[in-house]
Amino acid sequence: MNTRHVQQFSKLLLFYILLQPFLDIITGWQVRLLPHFGLTAGVLVRAVMLLAVLLFIMQAAKAQRNWVDRNIGYYLVGLLLLAVLNLGINKFSKPVFSLFTEAAGTFKSMYYLIILVGFYYAFRNLSARQIKRLVPAIVYWAQCCVSVSMILAHWTQTAFKTYPQGKLGESGWFNAGNELGAILAITFPIVTLYAIKQTQKYGYFWYWLGVFLMVIAIIMVGTKSCFYGMIIGIFFVLVNQFCFYWWHHRQQQRSFSRRYFYVNLVMIVLMLGGILGMYPHAPVKLNSTIQMEIIKDNQKNQKEILKEKKAHRKLNHYEKFLVKNQELNNPLVAKLLSGRTNYFRTIKAQYHRANWGQKLFGLGYGGNYRHKPLTIEMDWVDFFFQFGVIGFVITMTPLVGIIVYLLYRFFKGINTAFIWDNLLYFVAFGLGIFMSIISGHVLNAPGVSTYLGLVAAYLLNYVAHTKNYDFNDHF
Repeated sequence: MNTRHVQQFSKLLLFYILLQPFLDIITGWQVRLLPHFGLTAGVLVRAVMLLAVLLFIMQAAKAQRNWVDRNIGYYLVGLLLLAVLNLGINKFSKPVFSLFTEAAGTFKSMYYLIILVGFYYAFRNLSARQIKRLVPAIVYWAQCCVSVSMILAHWTQTAFKTYPQGKLGESGWFNAGNELGAILAITFPIVTLYAIKQTQKYGYFWYWLGVFLMVIAIIMVGTKSCFYGMIIGIFFVLVNQFCFYWWHHRQQQRSFSRRYFYVNLVMIVLMLGGILGMYPHAPVKLNSTIQMEIIKDNQKNQKEILKEKKAHRKLNHYEKFLVKNQELNNPLVAKLLSGRTNYFRTIKAQYHRANWGQKLFGLGYGGNYRHKPLTIEMDWVDFFFQFGVIGFVITMTPLVGIIVYLLYRFFKGINTAFIWDNLLYFVAFGLGIFMSIISGHVLNAPGVSTYLGLVAAYLLNYVAHTKNYDFNDHF
């Protein structure tokens, strides 16, 4: 693979983003039509792509430009050794061991690291202008595909339910509503920024149609993290707009179009008005009401059971669950975590009973289950139990380093044009990290971590161009 091939693959990796919605739609239908066929099209294609990305990384790293190039090979070998040790130890330690399940779980969890590094090298082999032009456009059109497919699914009454029972929401033709919600939340600021720039620079206000379609899709999904992620995104969109206005007013730029600036503000106001109008009937609002009623009923039942427990009555499984459910002591925590602390307590008990090999290198996917894998749906915690103490350090140190580095650059350059122009990329990255900690389905979901890796690599590479950064080139 020569330099020309490296650059070609760099562009190919970007356009790989456009393939994501179609992979997820095919996977969604495959899971519905062939539920017992474990290997999905999404996993297969992404696994093949990951092998290609690994080869690309090793070739691109030969440039030996910095410490990343010199050490990336050792790190990838470390990941491979971790995967082998994790599988080997759990083969002889888990009550139930399925090689396919474990391998698939390991692949999904390590995918985010490799795809992030792949995007890092892809961007390093493209110019700043190419990155700035291609990334938001590709994300925009990918999410347009997602939004349109969801609306078509609803219109044809073939949409899948976000939740199996009880709560409301549709995930279109996508298999996992939580993962879809995470994708929409992470990409919403970037899609909105693209519409703003197309309007401000060229007067193409019709690009806001993609944003409005995305708002409809987010409301349809019905997940809390997705909806409130959108609200956070809108807040920072407004901050970004006023920073943009202040910058041009201070610089007295003649090229600045007040008319298009006001067009963008009108579009934002219309979007907010539409959200406020739909919210009372939105699935997320109705789900919140349902959840609060369930919490109140459980609190009431818990008090009654505690009284009966004092009378030494034997409790059934459900009653024991309610007694141990500490989330019920705080309704806000119960609403936010949705029972995750109960899963944490179960996995934690398994970890304490595990041997030292599992403590150091993990319980594998789903813990030491006997019937079916159990995950907490809080990625950072899941990573700890899946890969153990040593594995957690290996798999999470790069991400922690990126977070610290980007925070440092953000606050150091908070008064610079670079930060203002890329504020919504920082917001997208922050939303992804926050969701991975609280609601999960980000780092161990390849469909989501692809977007998070894209945004992280974008910011890492664009930081390198801050010295010659011209705000006016991008607005």
